[in-house]
Amino acid sequence: MFTGGLSTGSLTREDVAGRTANVLRGKVVSPQKNNKDGFIKMAVDLTLDPAGDVYVDASEYDGIELEVYCEGLDDVESFNLHLRNPACKRQLSSYRTTFKIKSGTWVTLRLPWDVFDGYGPGPDVTPFVPSLRRMGIFSIGEAKDVFLAISKVAFYN
Repeated sequence: MFTGGLSTGSLTREDVAGRTANVLRGKVVSPQKNNKDGFIKMAVDLTLDPAGDVYVDASEYDGIELEVYCEGLDDVESFNLHLRNPACKRQLSSYRTTFKIKSGTWVTLRLPWDVFDGYGPGPDVTPFVPSLRRMGIFSIGEAKDVFLAISKVAFYN
């Protein structure tokens, strides 16, 4: 779990509405009036054997699947999913997409590889290749209280 700006957060493993999940809780705030500097995120390296290859080849799959749940003041909440691959040489470089989910219900999302846009040095000029090292799920860009639960992360065909 990481935070930016004046944001605070925690990451726990618990039961949420009948499912075991990783739960990101916190408050996104920023010293800037546009709140673009504040964020909280949960992130994970994807390899099962970092002593071997640090990348996971997901090229046989169509995208990434998430089972997610959130609670918020709005009926629909927005989050970002960032993926890092060999083109991501700098800390802030990634391939990103935004997803929206309805508050108060578990949802299965399928995010195909073609919805990820390159951001930062490397990905801004390199087409996306699903050889993945790291995944991060962010609440960023607006001040808000966050409750986001993830019960499943998988690749899908």
